Amino acid sequence: MLESYSKSYAKLWRKHWWWRVRHELMQQIVEERLAATSILHTPLLLDIGCAGGLAFDELSRFGDVYGLEPDPRLVDSCPQWRDRIEMAAFGRDYRTERKYDLVLMLDVLEHIEDDRGALDNLINLLKPGGHLILTVPALQSLWSVHDEVNHHFRRYDRKGLHDLLINRGFEVTDLHYLFTWSLPLMYLRKLVIGSKVRLDDDYAVNIPPRPINSIFAQISRCEQWLVCRGIRWMLGSSLLAVVRRPGSDCITRDASQPS
Repeated sequence: MLESYSKSYAKLWRKHWWWRVRHELMQQIVEERLAATSILHTPLLLDIGCAGGLAFDELSRFGDVYGLEPDPRLVDSCPQWRDRIEMAAFGRDYRTERKYDLVLMLDVLEHIEDDRGALDNLINLLKPGGHLILTVPALQSLWSVHDEVNHHFRRYDRKGLHDLLINRGFEVTDLHYLFTWSLPLMYLRKLVIGSKVRLDDDYAVNIPPRPINSIFAQISRCEQWLVCRGIRWMLGSSLLAVVRRPGSDCITRDASQPS
């Protein structure tokens, strides 16, 4: 991640319409997924790419939360959660003894060159019946300097992500596009800033003026309201996947399991 982007990330997460709407949606899905399973213990959650635990205050309502974060510039965003965060990158070679009921991987997979290996490893971090909530940037046609400076390897489409997840052994519960309304803005951004890497450090994501920020958030919430009522958009600037590891949803606590 570009240094200037890292420095502003916590503020973006707390204020920018895109991060706020995504976070609201993730809370809703976490609550629904855990409520739909018969977990007989305090759920264990893992947030991969947790950016210092920015979401932990809310996620801790649902269980015991842990995180992974490879960028040392982000880990001090929430000092109260520092002991729950491991400084490590996730991939094929990551190892831990802990197994989780739910894993969040929000706009992380595109940063991993070997995404297949990462997902092969990730399914083994889940308990049988455990869920993965995954978001990724969508549509390679949207590729721009934003992807370059943030060290993305790819953007995804719905069929490609579906096949990738199925082939790694996951059961797909839901898979749909997000932020469909923003597509014209995204293509305009690409037209304005281009798709070539800038060698300086002047690239930044800015929070829109408050009225515009609020309007964009409300449009996104309205779009998601329609999705919750069965409407599925053919395209969007992001993809959301909710998948599970096959197995029993009724999980009892193993006394030897770390907590």
